[in-house]
Amino acid sequence: MTGMPIHVHKAILRVRCEHFRSMFGSNWEESSKGELEMTQYSYPVYYAFLQYLYTDAVEVAPEDGIGLLDLANSYCETDLKQKCERLIRNGITIENVAMLYSAAIRFDAKGLEDYCFRFALVHLTAVVQTDAFNRLDETTLKSFITKAALN
Repeated sequence: MTGMPIHVHKAILRVRCEHFRSMFGSNWEESSKGELEMTQYSYPVYYAFLQYLYTDAVEVAPEDGIGLLDLANSYCETDLKQKCERLIRNGITIENVAMLYSAAIRFDAKGLEDYCFRFALVHLTAVVQTDAFNRLDETTLKSFITKAALN
């Protein structure tokens, strides 16, 4: 998050997150630093994650929900992952369901994957005409078609 600090307490991070507990409790270079530069995810995603660690609430713009799901998956934050899945479900549309289905598979979000699949089946005629559906990778597309044929 280049140039945009978010002030937090290491103690809170250690208590609430295994990733930070490992980072600060071992010989990682970051354990002795006063500041960490986090660049893997966007500022809004990190902000939402840190806010979650403090409040146990997920408040993120729908467009950042997938990024937060990715972070939750990377940091093995199961509860956050489930909350992200619920948040993303509320924003599913015909235009984005294929992209969200693919992301759910990538981040092993089974509940979201199933929800997207069922949504796509209900709206299949419209979904297959979207750019997002046409951009699905071959493996995901084959999996979707096979699964749809069995339903």
